[in-house]
This record gives sequence, structure tokens and C-alpha cells, in this order.
Amino acid sequence: MPDTDQVVERGTCRVVCDRQLPWQVKVVPGTIRLADGRSFTIAEETSLPVRPGGSRAYRNQRYAMTGESGQSPCFWNGEDIRGSGGMPYQRMVPDTFRVYDESRSVLYRPEEDYSFDYYWGTIKRHPRGRIADGQMLLLDYDVWLCRYDSIVLREDGRIVVVEGLTEAPESRELLLPDPPAVQGGVVLANVFTGWGEQSLYDGGAGIAPKELSEGQDAAPLPALSGRYLDATPRTYEVEVIAYSPDDRSVMLLMASSGTDYGRERSLDEESLRWTTPITASLDKPVPLVTLSAYGHTVDWGLSLDFRTVPPESLKEGASYRISADPHSVMNFPHPKEEALAAIPVLNREALEPFRRKLLEGNPVRIAFYGESTTRSGRWPYQLIRALRHGCPASMIYSSNVAIGGENSARGLLRYEHEVKSVNPDLVILEYMLNDSGLGAGAEPAIRSILERLRQDGIPCLIVTNNGMNPLFCGSMRQVEDAHELYRRLAAEFECAFVGGFAYFQRLHEFGVYYVTELKGNMVNHPYGNVDPDWGRFDQVLGEAVVKAVAP
Repeated sequence: MPDTDQVVERGTCRVVCDRQLPWQVKVVPGTIRLADGRSFTIAEETSLPVRPGGSRAYRNQRYAMTGESGQSPCFWNGEDIRGSGGMPYQRMVPDTFRVYDESRSVLYRPEEDYSFDYYWGTIKRHPRGRIADGQMLLLDYDVWLCRYDSIVLREDGRIVVVEGLTEAPESRELLLPDPPAVQGGVVLANVFTGWGEQSLYDGGAGIAPKELSEGQDAAPLPALSGRYLDATPRTYEVEVIAYSPDDRSVMLLMASSGTDYGRERSLDEESLRWTTPITASLDKPVPLVTLSAYGHTVDWGLSLDFRTVPPESLKEGASYRISADPHSVMNFPHPKEEALAAIPVLNREALEPFRRKLLEGNPVRIAFYGESTTRSGRWPYQLIRALRHGCPASMIYSSNVAIGGENSARGLLRYEHEVKSVNPDLVILEYMLNDSGLGAGAEPAIRSILERLRQDGIPCLIVTNNGMNPLFCGSMRQVEDAHELYRRLAAEFECAFVGGFAYFQRLHEFGVYYVTELKGNMVNHPYGNVDPDWGRFDQVLGEAVVKAVAP
């Protein structure tokens, strides 16, 4: 039976959630046509159970207290190995966390001796508590597990569930597994269980007026757009508190029910946390946000567009309710072999001077100039190995001058002493992630770097990498803006460009929920913290960089 890369027509066949049974999916009948001309018809609806992700207990985990916070949830605490002797695993089951001294004779009290964060798997000492900085502790806790299952059509016509793993190949990594490697059959869908969810969901979102009196006609509603990026369902409340037709602006309050990350409690209508007033233009979509327990707003990808509402229908006091469900089922995932084609590789000819040196057998040096995903990622040395293999007559050197946490404004200050000074024959520039938080300061900084490279006659390849977890950065839109900025400046300065972020945005088309691809920290590192070769995204990005650079 050919695999999914040979499926050319899917018809009506798809996998959907069973609305009657929370952990069951149904395969809708239809005909699948393969590239070789063969067809397979699913004549009857098939129901298949999917096991919840479940949980796992960890006991007597040794942990040296790191960090201090006077309140919970206490947010992310950096990255390290996970498990006993390292940091706790992420996505803790609420109220299972117990903290003891090393002899287990003292049980410490939450909010008095320590602060915690169930989402990030964090514990920090309370400034007025009994735990000293660096003190060795014993931790007991449970964590939610997630898993991918594949719905597979076998050659004999059977439809089966191929269950995936719940952990990484390396036990000290985060519990962010990959979909199963299916041998023989067509993968109709990947199903992602999420963490501690009560059900599987088909995804999507809907909007309705919050209140409508009997006999009252419904006013036109704002249009809802975007893909919902969270892994848990939410109901948003939006209230119009001011409207200015003169400058076409609106002032809104927003809140949402659903899981309150960090404490992992469920917010309802009585406990909603409202944003401060948000002033927005009516001439473009308004991001739908929720106020997190950390004090910053989080945008999970949806937008309201008030351009569909006539001015006379938009009034102060209008209120809307938006329901959003996660996408548990990802139908007909593209095969991994197609991932490279999802990354734009542009203006490759800009690197011809570098390639000529390589082909002539001259020694060359590549400077990697950027932040942590360049400093510790897999892709830079994937490139170096490929060039050494393909051009054995040339000595190929590297200078990785990237610094974790740095943006282009700070990197610009190092150009003369740490980049130009190594006499590179090629500079690979990658600051997108951290520049996404730099705002208007990013463009002038990148422009200055590119102007200096042009003045010094150094070819440049601009790379954009993966996205981020919105719970950490606030919004994926800022990352997308930085990606588009880099693409535009690459064209303007005639640099080569590799747009890895374009692939990251489409991970769901490859059957992957993007957070599980952030292997190192669940924030922004798409490679293992212990095993840097773990993680499909960085491998594909490396292949695209090789495609851009190699002769």
C-alpha cells in the first residue's frame, strides 16, 4: 500500500470527532485515489476509540531550588535537563505537587515556602519561606501526557489506530513526542490528545451576540478569522465600551473562560479576568486576546473584523461571545518528504561568489550571526557537514558568533569586533525570534547590519526560524511580522533568503501541533536540550539552508 505522498485525491473521506463520545473519532466514507491510478473506497462510516493522553507519576525527584518568586504561577524558569537531578517536567496535574526536604521529614507549604507553575513545571523559593536558595529538595508530582495517534487505512481495507509514544527518546527531554512512524498504509489523519483534556475537538470557532432579547433582531456581527492555536477550548467575551465613528476606532474589553495556565484551574463566567480597555482601528482585524495569570495578554490566533458591521449597527454596550475549539484531528497530513518544499529558498544566486571559492578549492569561513537558535541549533553544523562532504578539496571553517537572547540591535554593536574581524566569506544572519519583541527597532538595526555587509563585500544569507509559544511571547503575529520584514529586506539588499517560519506556520498540515515541535523548552527551541538531533523542524531547516548555500 503506498503511503500518503502518493494520495492525489481524497474526495469526501475525512476523520472527524464523534460528538456523542468524547474520545472517539469517525472516518467519513469516500474514495481515495493514488498516484498510480488505484483507488480505495471506504464504503461505511467507521468509528474508532482513542485513548486519552493520561498522566504519569514522578516521586522523589531530586531538585536544587533555583529562583525566587512571591506568587504563583511563577512562569518559566529557564531550560535544563528534566527529571531527578534536573528540573521538573512540564504540564503538571493540579494539586499533585508535594515538596519535601531531602530526608522527607518536612513537607513545605505552597504560597508560603515556595511558588509554583503547573504549566511550565516550575518551582521557586518564596522570599519569606523556609527553603534556601540551592537547597536540595525531593519532589512528588504527576504530569499530563500528550500523544499522537495515526488513523491508518491498511491495504486489506482495515482502518486502524496506530498509537504513538508519550515521551521523548531521551528521558531527560521534555515530554513532547512525535507522531508515530507508520509503515504500510495511508495515514488518514493524526490525532493529538492534548494535555488533560476532557474530549477530542474538531477545531474551529463561532461568534454570536452575548445576549439577545426575545423578539430582538440580531445585529450584524464582526467576522471571525484566523486559526485557533491553543490546545484547550475557550469561550471569549468581548464588550464594546466606546465607539468613535469619526476616527473609526473602537474600545473593547476582552476575557475568556477555559484553562488558566499556570494554576491550571478553569475560569468561568464568575471568575473571568478582563483586559484593560483595548483601543483598536475598525479598518483592520482586531486580535482576540485573553489576559493570562502572568499579567500579559495572549493572542491564540483569532481576530475580529468590524468592517462587516455597518456603522449604524455598532453601538456602545454591544457584546459578543466567541467559542473556540482546538484542532485535535489533522486530516491527511503531508508526508515529511514534502516539508522542504514548504520553506522558500530565494535569491540563491546572491551566494555565487561564495560558491566559486568553494569550487575552486579555496579555504572559506562562514560566520553564524544571530541568537540562541543559531548558537545551539542543529542546522548550522548540518550545513558545515554537508559542505565538507560535497567540497572535500576546500577547507571549511565556521565562526558561530551568535549569542542566546540577543536581538539585532545588540548584535549590531558587535559587528566590527566579532563578525567582520573573523574575515567571513559568508554571513548567515538569523535574529527573527528575538527581533519579534524589538518592535520598530528591528528594521533600522537589520538595515544597518545589511548595509555594513554590503560595504564590506560579504555575501549574506538571511534565515528565519521557528515560531514561539504565544503563552510565552504573547502573540505569534509579532514573529510573522519579523519574518515578513526579513523577507522584504533580503529582497531589497539582494541577499539570499531561507524562510523557515513559513514551514512552522504550516506544521498542522504535516500533522503536528506546533508546541510539541518546540522540543528544548516548549518556548522557542525546536531541538532537544540534551539531544540536539531530536526534532524534525531543525533538520528540515538545515536541509533548506544547504539547498541555499551548496554548489
